[in-house]
Order: sequence, then C-alpha cells, then structure tokens
Amino acid sequence: MLAREFNLRIIAGRWKGRRLLAVKGMHTRPTSDRVKEAIFNILQRCIEGANVLDLFAGTGNLGLEALSRGCARVVFVEKDPRAVDVLNKNRASLGCTEQTAVIRDDVFHAIKRLSCQERFDIIFADPPYGKGLETPLLNAIAENDVLCQDGVVILEHSSRDPQPDRVGNLVKLQDRRYGNTEISFYKKE
Repeated sequence: MLAREFNLRIIAGRWKGRRLLAVKGMHTRPTSDRVKEAIFNILQRCIEGANVLDLFAGTGNLGLEALSRGCARVVFVEKDPRAVDVLNKNRASLGCTEQTAVIRDDVFHAIKRLSCQERFDIIFADPPYGKGLETPLLNAIAENDVLCQDGVVILEHSSRDPQPDRVGNLVKLQDRRYGNTEISFYKKE
C-alpha cells in the first residue's frame, strides 16, 4: 500500500480534524501538531487571503493547514513521486485542487522558475535535516525574489543547526524551539 494514515491531521479551520495520508516507509519527519499549531498561532493575522509556497512539501501538511485556515492559494513543490502521489490524494480528498498547484521538481529549480511568475506572502521551507540545505535555500529565495515585500519565510530545521541572522536580503526575526525542531522566521530587510 502506497499511502497510509500517519497521525497527520488538519488541526484548525474548515477541515479541522480531517486526516491526511502520508507515504509508507518515507524517511521524512512530518511537522508535528505542536509545532504546526505554534507556527499558525504566530501567522494567524497573515493567513487570510495569502498566496503560499510550500517547499519540500511532502504530503502537503503545512500548505493544506494554511488552506484550511483561509489562505487563497498554495503552490506545493516536492520532488519525490511517491509523496506527490499522496499529496494529490490529500488535495482531492479535501476538494482543493482548484486552489492548489503541485510542481514535481527540485526546489532550487522550482524557485528559479517561479521567480518569473509570482511572489508569495508565506513560504514554508522544511528541508531534510542534516544536509546543509537551509542557507542555500534562503539564498535562493532571496536571489530569485519570490517573497513579497511584507512576506515571511518559515524555515523548519534541527535545533542543533542554528541558522544565520541574515541571508541576502532576508533577516531573521525570531527562532522558536520545540524539542529537536527549531523554527526560524525570516522577512525581507
């Protein structure tokens, strides 16, 4: 069986309590409900009507939560075909395919492609831990100007890997630590 429930769910909004599928045997760490709730409590005034980019989207956990809470549109970027398949099933299950788009590609290539097309109010970035992708990813976001002037980047990373205070024109606003996970918030200078 390709997809299974992995204790993923929408925690608030119009789809509160709805379960999401995850990919069996995938080496990912879905964002926990505790961390997700903390992120969205901080973002609560920014979500309504926002244009969202979900990088390393996996099964769409963060982007679908944003849709449930009232964002206008989400673009998901995920390279793994198994995750994309499950993401598409989650989108169909929630009936939100019209409000979403999925780009099956490497995030760095996708960011470059998107720079010619649109800007985002909120960018979720949840790269694999321990691969050193955080700073190059923030640099790609800054260089390709995919973040709106008043937008925010939410970078999820290992609490053992502190992130720089500044990358290009992105400046760190705050960090929040939740066990082994740390969330860093960046805005344009």
